Amino acid sequence: MGDKVEVYNSGAWYKATISQIGSDNYKGYYYVQFEKFSNGQWAKAADIKLVTAIVVEKNNGPRNGSYIVVSYSNPSNPIRIGYFELSNGQYTYYTTAKKLIGKGSFSYNASGKMVKWTSGPFKEAKWDGSFETDRDGKTHKIRLNSATIGSNSTDSNL
Repeated sequence: MGDKVEVYNSGAWYKATISQIGSDNYKGYYYVQFEKFSNGQWAKAADIKLVTAIVVEKNNGPRNGSYIVVSYSNPSNPIRIGYFELSNGQYTYYTTAKKLIGKGSFSYNASGKMVKWTSGPFKEAKWDGSFETDRDGKTHKIRLNSATIGSNSTDSNL
């Protein structure tokens, strides 16, 4: 009890706290109190996920992992154009079909919150590298140009 969770309800995830563990007719259910609502409800275990603490320090920069590359040249219909993997100062860029486009290196300037592409296809394309986080650090975004971003989220898969 007291665990911070997210509960799936009516097509969306909501932050909540578990206040009771079900038994008898409610076995496999948990009573949750929502953060944004005054009411609570019983929720089955399959609709609950534990919220893990994500500590994001301002100077850490983009985390290692997969970043989906999406172009928003048409805001109502963004296009997924590939993805890249960051790993300790190196990146590998792929098409959506996982075909290798190229590799390169990067550095991160914490004071300016900027990724600098020091070699490879991102440097050749003269892509930007402004860095920001959303959703309490769950999502890391690197702006590649005015209409294209790379996005990494702790709760999504490629």
